[in-house]
Amino acid sequence: MKIDKILIIADDSAPSIKAVKYGFGMARDLLAEVTLLSIVDPINSLGNPDAGVFPDDAIMAAKADAEAFLNKVKKTYGAGVKTELLTVVGEIQPAVIKTAIKHKADLIITGTHGRTGLSLLFHGSVSDAVIHHSPVPVCVVPMDI
Repeated sequence: MKIDKILIIADDSAPSIKAVKYGFGMARDLLAEVTLLSIVDPINSLGNPDAGVFPDDAIMAAKADAEAFLNKVKKTYGAGVKTELLTVVGEIQPAVIKTAIKHKADLIITGTHGRTGLSLLFHGSVSDAVIHHSPVPVCVVPMDI
């Protein structure tokens, strides 16, 4: 199987940064292109109307922060790799799947927090949800490599 396009899911967590490094390394080795994706989940950007920060403003601010983060990550880790930056507002798992299909990704790379027990129950697992719904292979990069 030839891997020409890699979708890397990125946020500012340590597991995600580890996955980004791994993904760019793989892209260099395979001479593949990268789509670096950050997702702003509206549920995490509710704002505070009492303080004059409305939900739409909070989402726009979160999206601007995500875009700045992606630019920094590309500059830090993406040397020599053709990279498209993409920030999407929506639920994480569906956004990843839609992006993978739309951008014809051959592989999705994501990190994992390694949650278990109650933490997994309450916070869920993005990587687990993506694995179970993805039409393309998914590489999950653990924290301990």
